[in-house]
Amino acid sequence: MIAVQSALEPLTILIAEDSAADRMLLSSIVRRQGHQVLMAANGAEAVDAFRQQRPQLVLMDAMMPVMDGFEAARQIKELAGETLVPIIFLTSLSESEALARCLEVGGDDFLAKPYNQVILAAKIKAMDRLRRLQATVLKQRDQIARHQTIYSTSNG
Repeated sequence: MIAVQSALEPLTILIAEDSAADRMLLSSIVRRQGHQVLMAANGAEAVDAFRQQRPQLVLMDAMMPVMDGFEAARQIKELAGETLVPIIFLTSLSESEALARCLEVGGDDFLAKPYNQVILAAKIKAMDRLRRLQATVLKQRDQIARHQTIYSTSNG
């Protein structure tokens, strides 16, 4: 297999998946793409790992014990605040209601099992582009706010 190197800088990606086999598979795919991996076996572990390590992207299984991916995604989005931390749901769910729920709780995309590494790589790159764009917008917003504060104080 040919290693696919990310054109952008490596990300730290959290894989939250209760199946050890799926965790290992995803981990090897993500590492081959040049990224660093954090792993969690359930939603509660995922929230803790996010709180401690602040990964830039999350691959989240929807159905997990202790805390499901829906609740974990909601808490991670809350912890992230204004920062965009894309969550790609990993799911074997096929009903449109379940897929819609992934997006309603803050998921940004989903990937159906079995995993296609080419599609996974493309989704990671697309989410990274969105993440970087949003970071740029926040930075520009803050610069404008600083300039307005300086202008209003000097002309006040």
